[in-house]
Amino acid sequence: MPQRISVRVPATSANLGCAFDCAALALGLYLDVHVTPRKDREITVQYRGETPERIPADETNLIARTIRQTLEGWNKARGFDLEIDNQIPVGVGLGSSAAAIVGALAACHWLADTTLFDEQLISLASKLEGHPDNVAAAWHGGFTVSLQHGERVLAYSCPVPDTLKLVLVVPDYAVLTEKARSVLPGQYTRADAVSNLQRAVALAAQLFSGKADFHRAFFHDRWHQPYRAPLIPGLQDVLELRHPDLLGVCLSGAGPAVLAFARANAAEIGEAIRQLLAAHGITSQPHVLAADNLGAKGWSLPA
Repeated sequence: MPQRISVRVPATSANLGCAFDCAALALGLYLDVHVTPRKDREITVQYRGETPERIPADETNLIARTIRQTLEGWNKARGFDLEIDNQIPVGVGLGSSAAAIVGALAACHWLADTTLFDEQLISLASKLEGHPDNVAAAWHGGFTVSLQHGERVLAYSCPVPDTLKLVLVVPDYAVLTEKARSVLPGQYTRADAVSNLQRAVALAAQLFSGKADFHRAFFHDRWHQPYRAPLIPGLQDVLELRHPDLLGVCLSGAGPAVLAFARANAAEIGEAIRQLLAAHGITSQPHVLAADNLGAKGWSLPA
C-alpha cells in the first residue's frame, strides 16, 4: 500500500445550455485530494481553499464520508488522514460534489489495492451523486456525454480544441442543486424536447469532430434556464449578451456561475458579464480558463 495517495480532479460545467443532464465540460480548476493511511481507525481532515465556510473539516466532509463508507462496504475499513486543497467554489454549478466523490472513489481503489475500471468508477460515482454528467466529465476530462442504462453509466469523451476560450463568471452566492431542480417542470412539450435535442446533437457533433465552430443557437435552452432565471438575478441579461467574439453563453450546471465560449477577447467578455450581474446587485469574479482534457483519470497518480 502506498504511504500517501494524491488525486487531482477538475471542476466541471454541466448542461451547457441545451444538453441538460447528459453532457459536461471539464475545466482548469482543481480539487487535490491527499490521503495518508493510518494504522488505527481515526479520520482527520484538513481543508485549504475556496469557500471554506461551506466545507466541513471533520468526518462529515463529503470526501471523508465517501472514503469511509466505500471502504466499509468493501470490508476494508481503515483510518486515514485527509488533506484537501480546493480551487472549486462550492454550490455554484461547477461540479464540486462530483469532484469530491470521484476523488474519494479513486483514492479508495488505491487504499484497498483494488483494480480501477472506468465504467465501475463512473457508475458508482453517479449512484452517489444522483446523475452522471459531472462525474463522467470529472473522470474522463474534455467534453463528455453520458447516459444511464440501468445500473450502468456509458460515457464518451473528446478533447476540447485549444482555440476555444472559456470564460467563467462566479457570483458570490450559492444555489442549492435541490432548489434549482425543484423549479423545473415535470413535463415538456414535444417542441421543447426537439429544440433542445437538435442543439445538443449539433454541439456534440462539433466537439467530437474536433471543431469549435459554435453558433449562438446551440445554447438556446427550453428545459432549465428559463425556469432557473428567477433564482439568479441578471441571468437573462447575460444570456442575451452580444459581443463580436462571443460564441455562446450558458448557465453552468444549476448555477449561479455562468460559462461563456469565445474566439478571442475572453477577459473583455468576462468583464461585460460581471458588469451585467453588478447592475442587478450581484458581486462576481470572472476567470479565463482552459478546458481540462486529462480528467482525474489522467491526473490520478499515487504520490
